[in-house]
Amino acid sequence: MTYQEKKQASKKVLDAIKALKDSEVLEVAYGKGFKGVPNVYTIRAYSSSKGSDRDMSYSIWSTFSGMNIDSLGPTTLKTYTFDMMSQKTTYTFPLYEMEIGLTLP
Repeated sequence: MTYQEKKQASKKVLDAIKALKDSEVLEVAYGKGFKGVPNVYTIRAYSSSKGSDRDMSYSIWSTFSGMNIDSLGPTTLKTYTFDMMSQKTTYTFPLYEMEIGLTLP
């Protein structure tokens, strides 16, 4: 897949994330879990000042843990978290591999 194809495939997810307002959530499917069932993640939006959309922060959550979203690029979502020993963990989600509105079994 070329970069332009990845960028085009990522556009729907990127636009949906950027359209989130304070306290809104977006469910996305990424990867496969046990028995081939898609993993579902929830992206949450937070406003640092009440009523301001320019200073939005985001996080991504599974059923039991979450990560802060560091940056939104045209094809990737870069995340980080710190454990109780101040060890930083990072992960890069490819937006072109995420799906919105997936009907789960």
